[in-house]
Amino acid sequence: MNSVKEMICLRNAGFSYEKNKPILKDLSMIIREGESVGLIGANGTGKSTLMKILTGLLPHEGEVLIDGIPVNKKNLPEIRKKLGFVFQDSDSQLFMPTVYDDLAFGPRNYGMSREETDACVDRALERTGITHLKYKQNYKMSGGEKRMACIAVILAMSPEIILMDEPSIALDPKNRRNLINNLNAMEETKIIASHDLDMILEVCDRVILLDQGEIRADGSPEMILRDRELLESCSLELPFCLQGYHPYKKEGK
Repeated sequence: MNSVKEMICLRNAGFSYEKNKPILKDLSMIIREGESVGLIGANGTGKSTLMKILTGLLPHEGEVLIDGIPVNKKNLPEIRKKLGFVFQDSDSQLFMPTVYDDLAFGPRNYGMSREETDACVDRALERTGITHLKYKQNYKMSGGEKRMACIAVILAMSPEIILMDEPSIALDPKNRRNLINNLNAMEETKIIASHDLDMILEVCDRVILLDQGEIRADGSPEMILRDRELLESCSLELPFCLQGYHPYKKEGK
């Protein structure tokens, strides 16, 4: 395990919007190459704030490293080549006229040729199963199509780390199942912040539970997501599948 590269490292990291009112407090964690980590917690526990710190959108206390590189203003161009962020709101990420234009935007900004850009676009579309949407206008797509297009936009940049904020929100069962299958097929290091604990149970090999800005638990999904007492103490509930209720079973499984 020690030979596996450390992709994300936090040492005593924290953040406050107001003095003496910390949102995140003294976070320390290591996420290694290839891990799929579920970031869970009630609203207001700091999940989105942590994502923004990792991408350099917010300042931080303590030490934050991406593949050994300190997250600071000077290093942001290098950091953002290694890391892709899938927003919760697809419309905030898709800003070009067509899917192709959005996927090509990043590679072109990296100075790739037309041929190299097209190859990156085609690989990303194939990986997400949306090659048929290549030239579709964004405003004509469904919510599920937009979600997969956003993931393809990130994959076109070939990041080593992918961050996702509530990727399954507002998806119907079919599109949710498509998302889960794609997440399970991705070998990149992933952090997935979500209230969809059933999805986390299916796609993640590790769960980090935030509570009041601190790490309350860090371990396997089976250990944390089956602990009713722990989850309820953090204003969460057991995944539906562990309650004997399967809201997605009829159409999605």
